[in-house]
Amino acid sequence: MPTRNPITVERLVGVLRRSQTPKIIVEGETDVIIYRRLLEPTGMQHTVLHAAGGRNKLLSIYERRNEFAHVPVVFIADRDMWLFSGIKPEYDDIIWTHGYSIENDLYISAGLEDFLETHQTDEHGKILDAVCTWFAFEVEAFLKGDPAYVAEGLDEIVPRGRTNLNDEFCERRSFLPPQEKRYQQIREAYALHLRGKLLFQILLRFLNATDRELRFQTTHHGLLAIALDRPISSRLFDKLRTDLHAKLEEQKPEMASQTSVS
Repeated sequence: MPTRNPITVERLVGVLRRSQTPKIIVEGETDVIIYRRLLEPTGMQHTVLHAAGGRNKLLSIYERRNEFAHVPVVFIADRDMWLFSGIKPEYDDIIWTHGYSIENDLYISAGLEDFLETHQTDEHGKILDAVCTWFAFEVEAFLKGDPAYVAEGLDEIVPRGRTNLNDEFCERRSFLPPQEKRYQQIREAYALHLRGKLLFQILLRFLNATDRELRFQTTHHGLLAIALDRPISSRLFDKLRTDLHAKLEEQKPEMASQTSVS
């Protein structure tokens, strides 16, 4: 089977140079699906969305936007660890998620924890306690200048059947208990601050559990689909839609000017 051509910065910049219609650049293919659904109420779902292939590539394309200044292009990205360190001034014109990622914003909006059964809530909270403790340690390390390390799956961090951190994992990460203030920051607003993929993994462990009266038997993408089918929070997403529309509109006069000159 032939492999699909990987997304490259050069290839996408070339597409934008040749474009004559507005574009939205997001991080990944899953983001394309999510944002297209979120834009349906605005009528902008037909605006072409492109996946950059990750945040670093998106930022590299953004830095070359003078090469395609003739066409309105809006960039949307996850805050990731910049949620804690702040957005760099040179990237202020990008639309950023409210929480750590678009998955966090969906998680909050959809009220997915309503699907937990009563007997699961205590254990769910204990796993959140453990994961937030580890994540607070990673945030502190990042703020001290270490590379962000958040890509491990839940099973590696908190093995199935347990509610505490995996000793081998902690040893490998040279884990040290974080400051209480940092832990509380993460735990009290975990839906915003904890990595979104982990939030979904924790919830899936309970929704797919064999001791439930009604098992979901779904996947990460299946749960995303459920979230998108639930009522979308206007508090979180109206600003996204307003900002997106405004940024496209403010670039149209420049596009018209470029066209008339040519």
